[in-house]
Amino acid sequence: MPNITSSIQLTKLSQSAQVGDYWLVSGEVSEPLNSVSAFYVLKSDLPSPLDLQPPRKSTQSNPITCSLFDYQHPKVQLLSSQPLDQNVIDASSIELLNKTGSEITIQTEQACLFLGSDLGIGPLFYSAKQHKQNGHHHLALLHATHGFPFRVKPAHFMLSDFPFEAIGGCSLLEDWKIANRLASDSSLAGCFEGSIIELLTPWLEAENQRQSSTPMNWSVISFLPENRHHQLQALTQPYHWLTLRQP
Repeated sequence: MPNITSSIQLTKLSQSAQVGDYWLVSGEVSEPLNSVSAFYVLKSDLPSPLDLQPPRKSTQSNPITCSLFDYQHPKVQLLSSQPLDQNVIDASSIELLNKTGSEITIQTEQACLFLGSDLGIGPLFYSAKQHKQNGHHHLALLHATHGFPFRVKPAHFMLSDFPFEAIGGCSLLEDWKIANRLASDSSLAGCFEGSIIELLTPWLEAENQRQSSTPMNWSVISFLPENRHHQLQALTQPYHWLTLRQP
């Protein structure tokens, strides 16, 4: 069981399949969340429906890690890489536990570079939504090991700092006027084939040159796995105009 700080019941459950083998789980909480976290755990001890097999515990008795996609009290939307059991949906209640150390602190004073990989794409969307009207031009870089939870479409924002094959983007982010580019390990059309660190590197070098004529401070809001975060720390350390933030 991952370390948790608090738990609350998520009720009125529903779920919908997304592209890329993701699921969007929706529900409501009875009271406002004390803090908003990037990652949560869903847990239920309901038994599975009886069938020809011997009775067993629901797969939800094993915690499912998911990520925040949206929260407007009382409604919560979570991004998951696996669906809830139907009997949990029918019971319309599951325990929502927030993971220690993944609290999201919203700040809106600077231009933001959003980074998210796999389930980290969910809180990237949430954070980008909070910052979209703070008066700055932002940039988002997204990575998927296999697929994205949205359809990749030709990007409308022209960006010259990225590999030529990175011509796809996320329409939702573009609707929010946030330029974005994508990387994938699975040779997806419109995406850079490689890691998010490799996608980021040429932009850092180009932006560092622009700083001499057009100084601008950036906040890096990262929802990357731990191994990539360590690489990100090493990569960004020389750049004084960057402030690295991670839940």
